[in-house]
Amino acid sequence: MSGARRDLVERSSVFSARLLAFSVNERKRGVVPYSLLQQALRAGTAIGAHSAEAQSAITRRHLIEQSALCANATDVSWLYGEVTEFVAILSASVKRLRDLP
Repeated sequence: MSGARRDLVERSSVFSARLLAFSVNERKRGVVPYSLLQQALRAGTAIGAHSAEAQSAITRRHLIEQSALCANATDVSWLYGEVTEFVAILSASVKRLRDLP
């Protein structure tokens, strides 16, 4: 297994574990609806599942198809921007509320 492939497997495994822990904590808090947590968990663990399947590919064509699924599963760059903006908005709101007399 190549270094890049191993890194992807390890990173997706760590990410999945952290996402699961986050989901459990948020479920206990009861703020985020369960259906959204489940969807995030399914989407977040998809890359690991796809990369594991790609490693077991029988033919080069199958490897390419499975690797393409991994690439599609990770096309969430737009999400980072949105999350960053939400954090900034919420942080500013909390700061503003704390500064009120």
